Amino acid sequence: MARPRFRYSPRDGTQQGLEFDALDVLSELTDDLMYHGDVNAALRRMMQQGFQDRNGERIAGLREILEQIHDRRADTLERFDLGGVYDEISQELAEVVQAEREAIDQQHREDLASGDERRGELSRRSTDERHLELDMLPDDLAGKVKGLEAYDFCSPEAERRFAELTERLREQLMAQYVDRLTGAVEAMSPADMARMKDMMAALNEMLEQRARGEEPDFAAFMEAYGDFFGEDPQTLDELLEIMAQRMAAAQAMYNSMTPEQRAQMQQLSELLLEDMDLQWQAEQLGRNLRDAFPDAGWESEYAFEGADPLDMASAMQAMGELGDLDQMEQMLRGSPQPGALSEIDLERVRELVGDQPAASLERMAEITRLLTEAGLVEQTEGRLELTPAGLRRLGSNALAELFGSIDADRLGGHRRDDLGVGHERAYVTKPYEYGDPFNLDINRTIRNAVVRGEGLRCPCLRRTSRSSRPSRP
Repeated sequence: MARPRFRYSPRDGTQQGLEFDALDVLSELTDDLMYHGDVNAALRRMMQQGFQDRNGERIAGLREILEQIHDRRADTLERFDLGGVYDEISQELAEVVQAEREAIDQQHREDLASGDERRGELSRRSTDERHLELDMLPDDLAGKVKGLEAYDFCSPEAERRFAELTERLREQLMAQYVDRLTGAVEAMSPADMARMKDMMAALNEMLEQRARGEEPDFAAFMEAYGDFFGEDPQTLDELLEIMAQRMAAAQAMYNSMTPEQRAQMQQLSELLLEDMDLQWQAEQLGRNLRDAFPDAGWESEYAFEGADPLDMASAMQAMGELGDLDQMEQMLRGSPQPGALSEIDLERVRELVGDQPAASLERMAEITRLLTEAGLVEQTEGRLELTPAGLRRLGSNALAELFGSIDADRLGGHRRDDLGVGHERAYVTKPYEYGDPFNLDINRTIRNAVVRGEGLRCPCLRRTSRSSRPSRP
């Protein structure tokens, strides 16, 4: 993902370590390896199913984590209504108009109370004209905003509220293009707008330089515009990935709107973002990023089915979360081995899904390192293979499981890990007494008797007696 990966710090005793070492991992994989013989496939299956550490703590598998991601996405879609993006704007505009009407009526009452007939007559005409002008405002948001921008307000309070609303709308619409660049759109002055336009133009230039095979000056760009990016990207690729993911989230919100909502968004953008060069740079940046990151989710759209309305800022946040959930799911489904999980932003997983899935992913990401450092596996052409030490350990584990499954009271010699207590065994014989256990190995008993010559004195083992042999002629 486009955010910082793992964050390491010196151990201070507060961190919870992985109660699972390389030998534990190999022991967990023994049955699968003996059956299939593929380390990579065995690790994938263990990652899918999950496992327990030596303390008995459950390490959730990828299937469980994917289910939690699915549940979080479904909860968002079933809870919210994207139509609230415009409901809030429409409601605030209605309040501005109502405040203006009340101010007009109040002024008319004051004029009538003055006792001046001429003043009262002029006030009546002015009041009727103002109410008619407000009645004639278009129903669509963009038309209503445009009409109020040309309207001569009677109420200073209504005029102030309208100016604040249009400024906030302008900032939120700008966020559609730059997707909330770390607070840079929160108080956009004309100078800020011009600097943002320069930033996007510089980004477009770097993309064009790379397309021509040239090396862009990333360090100079960050020195000039690094304050726009709180993530502190270290490379141009990381910066572009951040921008692509955020602009794709903004596009997903646009895709998820109804045709009427998209038309209102377009009209408001054209009305409030008057700097056409700024719009051109933003749209050019979007096209360049789409070409560079075609799989960033530009065509994504979501079906919101809930009742809680989202304002524009909340809708942008929800879209960002849904986009992050989608990308987490793609990365988890495409992780061929535990080491690939180190690319996932654990902090973001913790924010969206919870502490337990993040902890499980962090522990699973350590498995490959543990096996490699212990000398049990090695990388061969991008695949994990057992080393000779790993093979020996695997055989030892298999034999231990085999002998451990043999019952203690069965005939024959076999190893037991649980030793008895008592006096040292004396290797002597004693006459059989009634009640003694009759654990007699018949084959070995007869073979030992033959070796000692005792079989010759046993009638059942003699081939023939001397008296029965034919005499020599």
